[in-house]
Amino acid sequence: MKNKPDLSFWQIWNMSFGFLGIQYGFGLQQANMSPIYRYLGAEESNIPGLWLAGPLTGLLLQPIIGALSDRSWSNTWGRRRPYIFIGAIVGSIAMILMPNSKSVFMAACLMWLLDAGLNSSMEPFRAFVGDLLNSKQRPTGFAVQSFMVGFGQTLSNLMPLILPIIGLSMAVGGDFSNGIPDSVRIPFYIGAAAILLTVFFTMATTKEYPPENEDYKIKPTFSEAQKKNISFWHLALTIGAALIGGMFAWRLAGMTNALIWMAGIGIGLYLVLMLPVFKEILASLSEMPLVMRQLWWVKFFTWYGLPLMWQYLSLSVAKYAFNAPSPDANPAGFEAGKNWGSLCFAMFSISCFVISIFLPAIAKRMGSRRATHAFFLVIGALGFFSVLLSNDKWIYFTGMTLIGFAWGSIMSMPYLMLANAVSSAKMGVYMGIFNGFICVPQFIGMLTVPLYYKPILGDDPRNALVLAGICMVLAAASCYLVKEGSGVRELEVEFGVLGFRFEV
Repeated sequence: MKNKPDLSFWQIWNMSFGFLGIQYGFGLQQANMSPIYRYLGAEESNIPGLWLAGPLTGLLLQPIIGALSDRSWSNTWGRRRPYIFIGAIVGSIAMILMPNSKSVFMAACLMWLLDAGLNSSMEPFRAFVGDLLNSKQRPTGFAVQSFMVGFGQTLSNLMPLILPIIGLSMAVGGDFSNGIPDSVRIPFYIGAAAILLTVFFTMATTKEYPPENEDYKIKPTFSEAQKKNISFWHLALTIGAALIGGMFAWRLAGMTNALIWMAGIGIGLYLVLMLPVFKEILASLSEMPLVMRQLWWVKFFTWYGLPLMWQYLSLSVAKYAFNAPSPDANPAGFEAGKNWGSLCFAMFSISCFVISIFLPAIAKRMGSRRATHAFFLVIGALGFFSVLLSNDKWIYFTGMTLIGFAWGSIMSMPYLMLANAVSSAKMGVYMGIFNGFICVPQFIGMLTVPLYYKPILGDDPRNALVLAGICMVLAAASCYLVKEGSGVRELEVEFGVLGFRFEV
């Protein structure tokens, strides 16, 4: 529809409300998966590899779901809603089963299922903004979705405070065959309900425009040859993702070598099938603007280090602030450390919210996007390094506040640094490739950190956080490899949990 009518604020709120449940689920995952793996007996050194589901499913599923939903239509369900609905069902099932996992292997498989479900729902939610809102209202739509991101994740991280207030016991104990306590189980059950209820609310209150009213055929995403092969590539990507996930789950759960070899052969076949796609990707990469190539190092060091925060923060809090190096050594202390880690993540989101309000003005005052980003990366590094100052739990709380300031910059400033180097016609393509810069460093980190976690990091989660701080310093230094463009361009971006229109 070329002339889309203005929607009321509450209509925009309703179409984004399901995002709240999805982000609640992501928040629970980020704060709890490492403790869950430890409850089930996983070694700390293997934790990064068990987190591979996140970046891989995000990289593969989101663009595929987006492309398929562009060409879907049901008179009953609409275009995006079937994918949102299926993703919500899959994610909710995984949320219910996760705290009932009997082994590391089962939890790893469920994490893949959870990520697949949440990512399948998230991409169509973002597409809603373009489908249903005119250009004047799109900033409001993205701002509301950004608010849902921050609020949903903060709410999930505040569960250790909220549940006792509403009368649900968080005491350690109970007959749990897998050792996972109520403080994990109850929030995950609430998360499953939150995903379903918020998504169903959006589906019940939001109607999509039928395809006959749209101009979507003017600029097809795929050529005719690509359209014929889309089902094949979708199948290849899905099988490949499953094989890769299976290999690492088997490997890290200590399964037999025969199964590892089977998975390895499957991955080899998958790579052969994907060679034409890889050639296209390489061709696009060879045409990248110089500034984009320079920003690679900023993104590489940032995203090599950041996942260590989600993987090891709660484990470090438990070990040093609550004298609980493992669930077996001190069950009560480990659970208290996990709960305090969740509150630290809540403060991380809140500080990101606060700095998001002021970040555009700070960047304008400093007069340099790269200097602004480097400054906040150093602030984040100080937050990571602060864990060496004391074993007190409040040190972690303060450190995560500083890291939250850096997070606000990480989610916005690199995109602004890129803006003047890319023409408007190619902005979408290169922003998609730029987002891929997030996934590759995570893959490398999740594959390499287990190799040196014991010999170099001393089998110590606090040292992993220090490594993350070193990566932030290297990312800050890499900012000065970037040549900033001149001129002014208006770019619509999301700063943390708020949406802004910012001149760069």
